[in-house]
Amino acid sequence: MKILLVNPNSSAIVTQTLRVAITPLQTEKLQIDVVHCSNVPKAIVTSHDELKAGLSVTDLLIREEPNFDAAIIGCFADPGLRAARELIRKPVVGLYESSAIFARLSGRRYSIIASGNESDISPWIGSVRDLGDTENLASIRYINSTVEDSVTASDERIYQIIDQCRKQDGADAVILGCAAFAGKGKRLSEAAGIPVIDGICESVQMAEMMVSYRRKQQ
Repeated sequence: MKILLVNPNSSAIVTQTLRVAITPLQTEKLQIDVVHCSNVPKAIVTSHDELKAGLSVTDLLIREEPNFDAAIIGCFADPGLRAARELIRKPVVGLYESSAIFARLSGRRYSIIASGNESDISPWIGSVRDLGDTENLASIRYINSTVEDSVTASDERIYQIIDQCRKQDGADAVILGCAAFAGKGKRLSEAAGIPVIDGICESVQMAEMMVSYRRKQQ
């Protein structure tokens, strides 16, 4: 099975972070290729950024559709997810949607930790509402950092916020809502004692499941 993981921004640092994070998931039967979009911002911060990224993602997936069995949109804004599902026949999953599904299976309420700051809460609330997850959301917290700077955020710093989500907000699980956090979920889960989801394993699991499901329906 071949999965294409698309970084919708043009950041080489984030793309490499995603590439490193998926390495342990590669097997003889599962190949995951990581690519990034061109002519898009290095971070998806505004609605305009999201629109540009979404168009670039869909164009890329249409062009590459013969070369993969499923695709993952590697950004928690899930830019272009709905459009991609309209335009191509292969399964397409997003980091946030996949993370939210697993978070709901892990507990009654989840928190989100993201890059940026409190001014970005409204876009997140919009994403949560789109999934019908408002009642499942315990809190949204930020590390007050750019996307690229979030790559080097220490586990200790993130753990402190996870602890607040658990003790103050009543979260049963935490989503690390930025692709820059890719690869941190497993070790932070072990430290925190609750599921900490970075979206990589979860989106790969969703993509594999959708491919298997569709094959069984044929």
